[in-house]
Amino acid sequence: MLKISIFVLLTLTLMTPNVFAQDEMLSNQKIELTADNSAYQEGDVITITGIVEKVIPGMPISLQVFFGKNLIQVSQVKVSHEGQFSDTIVAAGKQWSNEGSVLIKASYGGTASTELTIEFFKDTSGEYQLIKEVEIPEAGTFDIPYTMKGGIVSSIKLVQKNLSLEIEILTKTDGVLDINLSRNNIDSLSNQGQDIEFIVLMYEKDSEIPIQTDYREIQTDDNYRAISIPVKQGDEKIEIIGTHVVPEFGTIAMIVLAVAIVSIIAVSAKSRLSIMPRI
Repeated sequence: MLKISIFVLLTLTLMTPNVFAQDEMLSNQKIELTADNSAYQEGDVITITGIVEKVIPGMPISLQVFFGKNLIQVSQVKVSHEGQFSDTIVAAGKQWSNEGSVLIKASYGGTASTELTIEFFKDTSGEYQLIKEVEIPEAGTFDIPYTMKGGIVSSIKLVQKNLSLEIEILTKTDGVLDINLSRNNIDSLSNQGQDIEFIVLMYEKDSEIPIQTDYREIQTDDNYRAISIPVKQGDEKIEIIGTHVVPEFGTIAMIVLAVAIVSIIAVSAKSRLSIMPRI
């Protein structure tokens, strides 16, 4: 009995410094947590990465995902010897039924933790919540249906000389602009009449130099081309450039064309009169 007591005492004595050392490490632990974006749509894959400053061998990091007060996902993620960890979350399923802020919490050892907030939007491709009226200089107006996630559209301007639409935006987070473009108002076609890509330029905050950005064509028919353009927090203007805009001739060009047509008719009339047989 005495031997057992001595053995237990020695074991506890040897373990105590390790426990204290581990507690000391966890109490001063620092965790970095990042996502590959700040906003996501339904069906997107969210990639979470991070670094633990002080690694405890064999201890995973716990990732919890909250939508409001509801815990919707928990995972235990392996931490490398260098303190790095990574995990992916698919933003789909019954838990992802509403739009809003999503909180991701990383905990290590039960005491150290850090949090990250992202924005989640439902996929509403092909559904347009708002309409913006666009002025055609000296020729009326037309409407553009759109949905903006992560900000608002403050104005849309037709720039005939650039064959483009200029869209002024105010962004709160990363997001997306889905916009339905009537082919009668703007289109991008080859010389053979086939669809070609629009050029989409993005102007970031306080920058006059645009960056060409990719977009996704979500719906196309004989009358419309609907496209989805990703936006980043801080973006201020989008320019969509095609091969023609409405009207295909500006006001001055139309006047010149009208004068030319009248002149042709007049010349033709004189020519016909000059060859008419005399009675």
